[in-house]
Amino acid sequence: MNTKVNGSTIEISLEGPISEKTSLFELNIQNYKDIKLNMSKVTFINSIGVKNWIMWTCRVPTDAKLSLDECPFVIVNQVNIVQGFLPKNARVTSFNAPFLCEDCSHEHVIKLSENVHYNYAGEQESKLNLPSEIKCSKCSAKLEPDFIVDKTFGFLKK
Repeated sequence: MNTKVNGSTIEISLEGPISEKTSLFELNIQNYKDIKLNMSKVTFINSIGVKNWIMWTCRVPTDAKLSLDECPFVIVNQVNIVQGFLPKNARVTSFNAPFLCEDCSHEHVIKLSENVHYNYAGEQESKLNLPSEIKCSKCSAKLEPDFIVDKTFGFLKK
């Protein structure tokens, strides 16, 4: 884990598994108003990691913003299926989603970003703008999402 502090903002880069040994859970975050987590190098999360994560997010000050950037797909799944995984003051700002070429079965991971590919529900409904013309790097056929769109973006409505 690496941290960078700039005034009331802390940027945290996580690496490896989220488990009982994750040092994030020992970090004092009480004095920060903007907590940015880069999760691009997170490999998985186990059940104890989920429990500790929820306990850690309960310590995030209610007036602070929590941003999750470059989430692996496994984290987005937890956001959608575990009640309380993502507190109200948190946002998934980007995540890596699986796409598949139906012609050659090659898998691709595409980064989807807030305000580009999706928007959170505000006074209006949430909006999706998934990439539609992504071509397979092997055969140039069109890629399709390898996930259930409504379920994956369920976090937008919470």
